[in-house]
Amino acid sequence: MGTTVTTNLQLIKPDQNESIKQALPTFPGWASQNATNQDKIDSVFRNSSTTYTLNWTGAVSNPAVGSGGFTEGKYVRLFPRLVIVFFRIWLGNSGIVVGSGEYRISAPFSFDPIFTRFTDTIPIGRAAFFDASAAATCSTFTVNYRSSENVVVMRPPEGGFWAANFPVVPAIQDRWSGYFMYPTTAA
Repeated sequence: MGTTVTTNLQLIKPDQNESIKQALPTFPGWASQNATNQDKIDSVFRNSSTTYTLNWTGAVSNPAVGSGGFTEGKYVRLFPRLVIVFFRIWLGNSGIVVGSGEYRISAPFSFDPIFTRFTDTIPIGRAAFFDASAAATCSTFTVNYRSSENVVVMRPPEGGFWAANFPVVPAIQDRWSGYFMYPTTAA
């Protein structure tokens, strides 16, 4: 089955030559198949996941989510060495500190040292950004591992890296959620 990524929200949809309509009894329709796939992924994180303390930090000074905000990290270990991580950062209603410098998020386990062979960053996942005050600046980011500093960073579509003032200054009720996966030697 081929897939296409939409230009706006970057959601997966069927290619033009694939049917999205039901063709019972052999094909329940793309919407039904997509729901089944999402339920399978959701069940992995609901039934087999473990939480970890997600640290959201800045390269110069650390941000704070403020009153009513939270950070959440969950992971699933597939095989002894593969980790899939789900994370959320939700800013509160008041008391937000944006910090300064490039933002980073923590991983639950150390990365496999084989990743140090990469000279720059390597994409390991995706994240969605919801700007509560301006729908036009909602976006998706790539989640990257920077081996030189052993950190997880995010890159917005505009280029550069997610920071206290790029692509926008975080404000009340802004949200990020995403996933990344990587190999680890911590068995």
